[in-house]
Amino acid sequence: MSEGTTFQGLEIELHRYSGARVLRVVHPERQEIDEHRHDWAYIGIYTMGRYREIYDGGEALMSGPCAVLHPARRPHADLVEDAGLETLTIEFDPAWLRLHGFDRCLDRSHIWEGGGVAFAARRLSEVLVRPERSEAQVGEATNRFLHLAFRMERGSRPGWLDGVHRALEANSVPSTQELARRMDLHPAWLARAYRYATGEGLHETLRRRRVEQACSLLRRSEIALAEVAAASGFCDQSHMNRCFQAVLGRTPARVRSERFAPPALRRALA
Repeated sequence: MSEGTTFQGLEIELHRYSGARVLRVVHPERQEIDEHRHDWAYIGIYTMGRYREIYDGGEALMSGPCAVLHPARRPHADLVEDAGLETLTIEFDPAWLRLHGFDRCLDRSHIWEGGGVAFAARRLSEVLVRPERSEAQVGEATNRFLHLAFRMERGSRPGWLDGVHRALEANSVPSTQELARRMDLHPAWLARAYRYATGEGLHETLRRRRVEQACSLLRRSEIALAEVAAASGFCDQSHMNRCFQAVLGRTPARVRSERFAPPALRRALA
């Protein structure tokens, strides 16, 4: 459904309709995806990783809950960083979406980060990943998400947020109380403000980053799962399994097995 791409990752098809399809897309670490265009419009919903989106609105670093919309045939490029990238994508013919109530012209790319749009994107994801969802349910959920996203204005980035992210990236992660004390903020206020600004809680960010680290090890090594858990900061293998289910909806063993799937069989993994 695209041209000009140098994509080398994994696509797992979750739904296919006459005018749309839903995919789980996994990009390898440090992949450069040249400027390309998709035949259909698409919404990409962030799951985990870190990448740069280069599009007609400029360039944006995406490293947390966000969603991207590109109209059909709109050029863009992507630079995936060390953590790799996983997204949930719905590609659609705008005529298909009009059947489900969306009548706005999609004439330019949009990027939405954090806040209410991130929560709305999570609700859309919950519909897209369920195999029992009907075409009408998927179309209606996509319509609701876009209507909400277009109504929400992108707020300014809080000045304290970069400091929190630097602390979370440190080897020794402080508690919410300690983090708030360092920044001269109230712990309860910081927890609420962080969730509103980013679309996830502090503990969810830490959990996602541990899963990212574990995925990197699973995809480029053969070390035992228990060792992966220890190296990625989990209490034990069971803790890692629970976090993988929460973030990715599948087990570490499943993630490791995906790299061996030949292209012709990748859709069967869904």
